[in-house]
Amino acid sequence: MIYKMKKLNIYIALLLAVVSFSACDDYLDVKPKDRVIPETADDFRALITSAYNGVPADKMRLTFRTDELKLDNSAWDLSGVKDIFLWNDVNSAANTVQFSYQSFYKAIMYANHIIDEGVDATKGSTEEIDQIVGEAYLLRALMHFNLVNQYGLPYNASTASTDRGIPLSLKIDTEAEYVPNTVEEVYAQITLDIDAAMSKINVDRYETGLNYRFSKLAAWALKSRVYLYMGDFATAKTAALEALAINSDLQDLVADASLAPHMYDAVESILALETVFYSEIKSASLVSDKLLALYDQTNDLRFGLYFSDEGAGNFKPNKGTESGSKCSFRNAEMYLTVAEAAAQTDDLEQARTYLNQLKEKRLLTDFYNTEVTRIAGLNKAELIAEIANERFREFAFEGQRWFDLRRTTQEQIEHSYQGESATLQVGDPRYTLRFPQEAVDNNPNLNN
Repeated sequence: MIYKMKKLNIYIALLLAVVSFSACDDYLDVKPKDRVIPETADDFRALITSAYNGVPADKMRLTFRTDELKLDNSAWDLSGVKDIFLWNDVNSAANTVQFSYQSFYKAIMYANHIIDEGVDATKGSTEEIDQIVGEAYLLRALMHFNLVNQYGLPYNASTASTDRGIPLSLKIDTEAEYVPNTVEEVYAQITLDIDAAMSKINVDRYETGLNYRFSKLAAWALKSRVYLYMGDFATAKTAALEALAINSDLQDLVADASLAPHMYDAVESILALETVFYSEIKSASLVSDKLLALYDQTNDLRFGLYFSDEGAGNFKPNKGTESGSKCSFRNAEMYLTVAEAAAQTDDLEQARTYLNQLKEKRLLTDFYNTEVTRIAGLNKAELIAEIANERFREFAFEGQRWFDLRRTTQEQIEHSYQGESATLQVGDPRYTLRFPQEAVDNNPNLNN
């Protein structure tokens, strides 16, 4: 017997969420029966806002699986994250914080609804509706991308055509059977969605406060990340450079170290959509010795912004304690993508240039000058490793580290907490999350 996910319940939840928007009363008449039809730009904007509001915060939880932190033994109750930290995914405690699954697909359903109805929209500004439909394509791409990088195998060009990914959801269909697509199929759809968005999206860059919305700038940033993960370095670099052609600003910590680069109102913000860190991370954890060792604590101006000194050589993560700290993409990533892609394709001079341009805005001048000299002496392998370390430093606690480990070294990590210890081996299967049991119960096609 073929089982299906509880798709009808998800669709009903979507419709109920739409109805909650009082500003759209005129459009909430059901046409045809049981189907909400957006007609104006305001209708479409309300739908996409619902989708944006529902984007899950799983990257914060993934941080507990990385080498960025260690659990704070003095914290009161960490039973909800202990098994995540120890990669105990099979027999975890009942109160363990759960990773999202259905919430991703709910956001995708909103996007699907907008894409389906936007084709035939006849009321309101075509330009506005095209922009929102473009945003929907990009949101669907990002949600599938995050899903496949949690629950699917890492992209490997030689095996992607048979590696298990995640189910693609491209239509609102309560009778569809959701069987996992291959990693290759998922990435192919993601790239198709980005291309479709590029033909419709017409806002180059949203102003601060509206930069939770996808723009042309954010589309290039997403394309850059996707192709970097696929190992298509030429396309990743081209997309990153297109993003930087729209805005190449970096937050200059040398001139003013009061505003952290990951904040939504930093000059380098591209898309301030996802909650990638919570203040709870600070209360639960300490910065790992490995991450601390990567910084020059005196000359790297990020150190005092990113971490707070607890005494006795302990530091707590500082990110996420501020309001406005949502971050999906920012320009620092574009610089480091150009650097990594250039190094991988043997353009070491360009790699050094973009790496140093970022460092210049993060390091005190005298130390920066010594770094330029050091980096000039690195060979290809050493330069690639340095760029990876710079990503580790720059994006600490921003939800990038787990994905970076998956797509590159999948190195060994050791964690211990209150007498329990665990090791994530090189290439460990636990670098890919198991589908949540509730999702498997609803759809055994997932079959962990």
